[in-house]
Amino acid sequence: MEYWEKDMKSQGYGMLLTSTQADEQAQHFYRKLGYKDCGGFVIDIPKYAQPMELFFIKNI
Repeated sequence: MEYWEKDMKSQGYGMLLTSTQADEQAQHFYRKLGYKDCGGFVIDIPKYAQPMELFFIKNI
């Protein structure tokens, strides 16, 4: 368990949620740490378009 996960657990949290864009390498980092995919969204309005945002969850 990473330092910040231990810190969150010591504060009474039982799960963590984080996110990253689908075109970033961070998604692989979170999966290696035991996070599971739990959803995402796409903003496809031309002026605001960006890659899909992926959400990850982990029980601590």
